[in-house]
Amino acid sequence: MDTASPIPLELVVFLATAVLVSVIASRHLISSVFGYLCAGILLGPFALNLLKEGPMTHAAAEFGVVFLLFTVGLHLPFSNLHVLKKYIFGMGFLQVFLTTILYGPFAPVLGFRTSEAFIVGFIVALSSTAISFQILEDKGDLGTRHGRASFAILIFQDLAAVVALAVVPFLDPDTSGSWWDLGATFLKIVSILGAIFAFARSGVKRVFHWAALGGAELFMAVTLLTIFGIAALTHFAGLSVELGAFLAGIMLANSEYQHQMMADIRPTKGILVGLYFLTVGASVDLNVLYTETSSILGLLGSILIVKSAVLIMIGRIFGFRWSSSIQVAGLLATGGEFAFVLFVPVIAHGFVDVAFQQKLFLAIALSMAITPILAALAKYIAERFERPKLIQELKNKKAALEEENETSNHVIIVGFGRSGRVIGALLSDNLIPYVAIDRRMNRIAEARAKGLPAFYGDARSKELYRDLGIEEAQFVVITLGSDTSVTRVASMIRRNFPNTRIFLQSYIPDTIDLLRGIGAHVVVPETLEPGLQLASVVLENANVTQNAIDQSLARYRKKKAGETKPLPSSYT
Repeated sequence: MDTASPIPLELVVFLATAVLVSVIASRHLISSVFGYLCAGILLGPFALNLLKEGPMTHAAAEFGVVFLLFTVGLHLPFSNLHVLKKYIFGMGFLQVFLTTILYGPFAPVLGFRTSEAFIVGFIVALSSTAISFQILEDKGDLGTRHGRASFAILIFQDLAAVVALAVVPFLDPDTSGSWWDLGATFLKIVSILGAIFAFARSGVKRVFHWAALGGAELFMAVTLLTIFGIAALTHFAGLSVELGAFLAGIMLANSEYQHQMMADIRPTKGILVGLYFLTVGASVDLNVLYTETSSILGLLGSILIVKSAVLIMIGRIFGFRWSSSIQVAGLLATGGEFAFVLFVPVIAHGFVDVAFQQKLFLAIALSMAITPILAALAKYIAERFERPKLIQELKNKKAALEEENETSNHVIIVGFGRSGRVIGALLSDNLIPYVAIDRRMNRIAEARAKGLPAFYGDARSKELYRDLGIEEAQFVVITLGSDTSVTRVASMIRRNFPNTRIFLQSYIPDTIDLLRGIGAHVVVPETLEPGLQLASVVLENANVTQNAIDQSLARYRKKKAGETKPLPSSYT
């Protein structure tokens, strides 16, 4: 009689680890990424041997990275890519190019051939999208300037890795392929990507509208089919499934279904990404690490030194403060998961010695394991570096704004209290640049310590708004604490900058018409959202389904929005 359990031991071990790491991370003792990596080293086949990488574990870990890159794409609609283009094709290209060519001098010292230097340099130039994005998301830093730059560099690295996977086989003089084969592969890639984007422009909204009408299960099934279907297409084209998931996210970004998809996938994504980090930690062979300690540490040190120097230098070239450049380096100076993918064709075609590959593999895995520590250390150093300059910087608003270098097509937030911070966070989530002003130094100091673009200033000063680039801004959002202040600031902006759109919140119903009369584009009564939240709880306890509650709230918001008076033609 077969007494084997249908539940694999690895699954039980993983879930127990996930519970433990989540509890520790929720108390902010360690980051979840670092917890999973350390747990993987401890539980892996080279330590306690409780976690073995089998087909099921490998597939689940791959799903985690696929979900992660899908959510990355959901944060990055095509309409916002122009915000990052200078970072993607400027900083990203320079980082990969300079790291690749500067790695050559290390070849004789680190035990590999000079002819291998460029291949190794390119491999170590790639950072971990999974780890770095997770850290940025956990810390709420994705919308900061160093966060956007880091994310843009990661995008270029992933695209470069995809190109390398297609090109490497054709660099081998003994390969049976030809440049005609490369051209055919390129045409196949273009055709499939063209089909994906054609579907994105014409059919995707209709499909998801139909799915939403069918209920939560159908909507989730169509979401998963879209993710894995596009990932399968890109794999068929010779690209990575991760890139396919990323494209699926971009395709659905800024759609009316974006937030529901995020809510549906987030819990599963967190668990599966944790499994991926566990498998990375479990790949660290402690025996090889023990016997080749000096060589592996030399490789690790060379990776950190070269990449940190390159990233800090590029940051300074692009006008970043030292503090921001250091934080970019702390996030991206380590290796990434695409290195392990590239090892397969590189070893198969004999570009790198197998014995050296084992040491390089361990050096990259260790570097990924210490990424959370380096990121935290860089943030600490950056804050210490920044603090002595904070007061002087706040006094020199115009110079500080020029240093931010993002005073075009941005949003100006007047008042950085609770509402202002919420608006800033949501703008950051969608990679929309903003600047905020407030007269309370404690708010500004706290925001600047987190790398947020907040400045001290008097909201009634028209010169300040010129410094903020109001004529190039998308609009101004006023979140001050009294209707008197709101009215004065809105009136001043309308007099001096008549073409500027103004969004604000009213605290007294009687002033709503007055505020609209002076040109406020939108006025939201303060009591609306708290009232809707209370109504949601009441409906839930009256046994109304969540889907029906969401639809009711959406109809009510739409009705209230329809009651808003349109702008005079001179303001639109």
